[in-house]
Amino acid sequence: MTTRVFPLMARRFLSLSQNCRSLTRAEIPGEKLDAKRARLLYQSKKRGILENDILLGDFAERNLQTMSADQLKAYDKLINGEHMEWDLFYYLSDKKTPPKDVEECDVYKMVKLFVDEKRVPKK
Repeated sequence: MTTRVFPLMARRFLSLSQNCRSLTRAEIPGEKLDAKRARLLYQSKKRGILENDILLGDFAERNLQTMSADQLKAYDKLINGEHMEWDLFYYLSDKKTPPKDVEECDVYKMVKLFVDEKRVPKK
């Protein structure tokens, strides 16, 4: 009997995990644009390390309201995707070279430009 129950449980678990696997933290199906902006603003300010809280929080305050739906999706993927928090900081601060997909992302370029302008003191 246990040999029959285990495969049934395993099949259920695998089917559930395959359904959940396709979603990353960054994807929320059916999310309204205003809700996405609010969520991204909050997530930009509460990163887990102070350096990214400041850099991404300031960027989000100044730019999220004017970003398109596609740009918001790319920003969501950038900050909530597969890259570790410290790696993201190192990419933005030129301590590490970002992967090609990050480096070629238009939203990453916007954030990087913002960070670079923030770093250079204004005269």
